[in-house]
Amino acid sequence: MTKNIWAGLIALVLVITCGVLEVVLLSRSYERLATECEQIMNKCTDQTLTVAEYNEFREDWVRLREQSEILLPHADVYEINLRVAEGQAYVEQGDYEQLLAQLSVVIELLDYVPHLMKPSLKHIV
Repeated sequence: MTKNIWAGLIALVLVITCGVLEVVLLSRSYERLATECEQIMNKCTDQTLTVAEYNEFREDWVRLREQSEILLPHADVYEINLRVAEGQAYVEQGDYEQLLAQLSVVIELLDYVPHLMKPSLKHIV
């Protein structure tokens, strides 16, 4: 019986540790992508953004999306995905005003979404 209790406690500690690490690492990844989005927005404002630079940003988003879809509400991740995908057409057309509008929503969501991973009483109730 004592062995079962210890095995259960060890499993619980491992699960909690992995969860905490995952939240911390994903939060940092969202912060990095938000910083990258700000840089893209600055280039958009200056109208110096290239399609290649935007494609790199989009690829970074796709990598992060694949990592975070397990933990996060799909509606929020999906919304970021739609905005980034729509931005692709705007950058290809050189419509920096519309792209900036889309990226403004993306930056807000990149700041908002990570807090959804963190367990709190608000999220449970």
